[in-house]
Amino acid sequence: MAETLVKDLIEEAQGRQQARRLAVREFRPRRASAGFAAALLLTASGGVAAIELLAAALGSAVHPVPGVAPVVDVLRGYAWADPDVLVVAGGVAALGTAFLLAALPGRLRGIPLAGDDPRLAGVIGRAALRRALADAALDVPGIERARVRGLGVLRRGLVVRATTCYRNPANSAELVQRAIGARLDRIEPMHRPAVDVRLGWRKD
Repeated sequence: MAETLVKDLIEEAQGRQQARRLAVREFRPRRASAGFAAALLLTASGGVAAIELLAAALGSAVHPVPGVAPVVDVLRGYAWADPDVLVVAGGVAALGTAFLLAALPGRLRGIPLAGDDPRLAGVIGRAALRRALADAALDVPGIERARVRGLGVLRRGLVVRATTCYRNPANSAELVQRAIGARLDRIEPMHRPAVDVRLGWRKD
């Protein structure tokens, strides 16, 4: 009995992990065009450099790649410490870095939902999740306004700013926390965010 239970738990954990991988693969922008352009640029520049270095190592005075000879002649007129060379080198390095960053996979288009089936993947938009949690906070008696922030690039948790008309709100903040927790239980995000409830009082 215990062995069967452990096996079921392992299979369930593996199913959740595979579902998480599927969600990340399906809902993350791949930026294929930028990646292809960056790979093509790096391959072409690396190929030209390799051919020229091989020709120089063999003692050849002829540049095998067409169009390289005039560029080399111009570059020979500059020193490494020349300001123009440093500016151009910095620009090329910045352009290359931007190219590589653009080729990296983009940010997930929403919040992946939990699931045990590795063949299925779901996602909820960040704005939709914030609206759903704000509605849950408004269901608490005495809460007149609710605003949810977070789930951005710099803030992983959620900050709930709720306003009540009660001068003495008692445990209203705890009730808001429970309501949002219950709504998260229903939505079942793959990674449950931390929730920080900040309650304020508004005079009528």
